[in-house]
Amino acid sequence: MKILVEHVRGLRARGHRVRTLLRGRASRAIPAWSDVQADEERVLAMDEPTAPALAGTDVVVVGWFQNLFDWVGLGPPVLYFEQGHEILYGDRPQGEAGERLEAQFEQALRLPVSLVAVSPYVAELLTGRFGRAVGVVVNGIDLEAFRPSSHPHGHRVLLVGNPRLPFKDFTTALAAIQRAHRAVPDLSLTWVSQVPVQLSASLFPFRNVVSPPQAELPTLYREHDAFLFTSRYESFPLPPIEAMASGLPVITTRCGGVTTYARPGWNCAMAAPGDAAALGEALAAVLRDEAIARLLGQRGRATAERFTWDAALDALEDALLRTARLRS
Repeated sequence: MKILVEHVRGLRARGHRVRTLLRGRASRAIPAWSDVQADEERVLAMDEPTAPALAGTDVVVVGWFQNLFDWVGLGPPVLYFEQGHEILYGDRPQGEAGERLEAQFEQALRLPVSLVAVSPYVAELLTGRFGRAVGVVVNGIDLEAFRPSSHPHGHRVLLVGNPRLPFKDFTTALAAIQRAHRAVPDLSLTWVSQVPVQLSASLFPFRNVVSPPQAELPTLYREHDAFLFTSRYESFPLPPIEAMASGLPVITTRCGGVTTYARPGWNCAMAAPGDAAALGEALAAVLRDEAIARLLGQRGRATAERFTWDAALDALEDALLRTARLRS
């Protein structure tokens, strides 16, 4: 959702008229945590017809596969933006619920819509599974907000993510930090999460920042000395590149879409998912060696500078125009 609303902001800044629609019981179509404004914002009741809300629309952008059934076939061409649903990675609920969800995904991705993916990795997964052409619209980074700062090298480690999402694998993250702590006794940890986190027995200072305003995130990154990311799979994870833009050395798992920008040994340290020993060793090395930390941070920043919102919006506009021409 964070990326979709930034698309709204960017397209409006380029002169497009953008209408946001949401079906449900929410009070707004754009989340309250965002300061993005649309030209028109509307929440549709569950039984309200869709077609009238699309009058005057040139292209419909859909960001969740189940919504495709609601928007396809009503006149305007549809562009579906796939950011990497868990089903693509074989991760689905058990039993009949999971079977229904996967069947819906298979049906939705075969509908007559244009497809774009958030990374080359996801585009390859979709092409391999569905045999379809898929464009790529990577994420952009606000390089003015996420920027490096000068402060003495320390041992402050940052985690970002929701502990309720198993694929984020914070069990491995905490095990890696425990290992690093043995080599770096004054290590401290901050965890930025959507819900409260409680550590049963922490041997190091621990701070939990719960659902901070988006505007505070860049400052939180800059206050730290290393960033650890331990997902089992990802499509184009934002936290590692936000950390790179902020000048932090990044230690990450080899989790698929992160390789869009992460190069092990060049701008990050990387290990296999679940390898707490290797991740802990890499984290300890970065914390103990200021020269390594500085080099990875500088190269990470240089990498992030390639992922501007202008470049992302160029790709998005191209995809929108191509989709519109399919019906022109």
